[in-house]
Amino acid sequence: MKYIFIKVFLVILMLLSFSCSPEDGKNGIDGVDGIDGTTNGYGTLIFTGDITNEDAVKIIEESIGEDTHTIVISNTTNLTTLDLSEISVVAKLEVIDNDKLENLNLSNLKSILDEGIIRNNNALTNINLDNLTVIENLRVSENNILPLINLPKLLSNAKNLYFSQNPLLKNLSIPSLTQVQTLFIANLDNLTSIDINTLENASSLIIRENKKLTTINLLNLVTAFRIVINDNDMIQSITFSNLEHVTSSIDIREDLLEVIEFSKLSAFPTLNIDSTVLLTALDFPLAQDFSRLQLNSPGKLSTEAIDQVITTLVNITPAITETVISINGVASAQALIDAETLRTNGNTVNIIE
Repeated sequence: MKYIFIKVFLVILMLLSFSCSPEDGKNGIDGVDGIDGTTNGYGTLIFTGDITNEDAVKIIEESIGEDTHTIVISNTTNLTTLDLSEISVVAKLEVIDNDKLENLNLSNLKSILDEGIIRNNNALTNINLDNLTVIENLRVSENNILPLINLPKLLSNAKNLYFSQNPLLKNLSIPSLTQVQTLFIANLDNLTSIDINTLENASSLIIRENKKLTTINLLNLVTAFRIVINDNDMIQSITFSNLEHVTSSIDIREDLLEVIEFSKLSAFPTLNIDSTVLLTALDFPLAQDFSRLQLNSPGKLSTEAIDQVITTLVNITPAITETVISINGVASAQALIDAETLRTNGNTVNIIE
C-alpha cells in the first residue's frame, strides 16, 4: 500500500506540474486523450515515510527526468541508500530528518539553482557532490556522524554556504571556490582541516567554535566585507597572505592565538585581536587606512610585537591621524617615543601594561 500511495501522490504532483500542450489533438505529446506523458520526469520527487531502498529504485526508474526540479528526502525510517546519479540540475534539494540514510549518491549533480539543505540525518556517512559547480545556498548541519564534506569543483557561483553542528566532521574541502557571499563554519567539534585556499573574495567570513582547529590559512583571500574568527579553542596561528581590503571589520578572539599575519592588508575600519596568551607576532606592514586598532587582549602583546606594530604605524606615509590605537603589553622605550609621535599627529594611543 505504501508504494501505491507514493505513486498516486507523485501522479498528482505530475498533473499539477505539467499541462496539456495546446495542440495535442486527440492524444497528448507522449500520452493519450490530451494528457502529456511523463517521459521527462515529474517536477517534484518526494521520498518519505517507511519507503525502502527497493521502493526508491522503482520511483527513480519511473519518475525521474529532465523536468525533475525538486528532490525532497524527508523523514524516512527505512531508507539507507539512495542513488540519484541521473540528476544533473535541480532547483531545490532537501535531505532532512532521515533516520537510517547512510549513502546519498549525487555524483553527476552539477547545479543546485536555489537551495540545498542537508540536515539532521543521524546515519549519514557519505554524500557524493563531487561534480557540483553551481549553487545558490547550501546548509549542511546536525548530521551526527558525517565525517567529510568535499566540494572539489564548486567555483565562484555560491552565495551562502553554512556548515555547522556536524560533530564528527573532520575535513571540509572546497578547493576551487573563489568567491562567496557568506561562508559560515561553526560548531564542528572535530574539525581539524579547512581547505578554502583558493577563496579570493567573501562578503562575510565566519569561523567560530571549532574546538580542534589549530590553523587557518587564507592564502588567496584579497577582499572581504567582514571577518569573524572566534572561540576556536586550539587556534595558534592565522595567516592572511594576500588580504588587502576589509570594508567593515576584522574581529579575532582566540584563547591560544600567538601569531597573526596580514602581509598585504592596507585598509580596514576596525581590527580587533583578542588572545588569552601572549601574542608574539602581529604583522601588517602595509597598513594605511583604518579607524580603530584594538589590541588590548588579556594575554597582552610581547614587547617585540608592540615594537613591530608601533614602528609600522609611525612610518605610514602620509602620517595617519584621528585613529584610535589600544594595546596591552610592555612597550620598549623606542615604542613609547613613537607612540608619542602618533599622539602629536592627532591619534589616540593607549598602551596599558
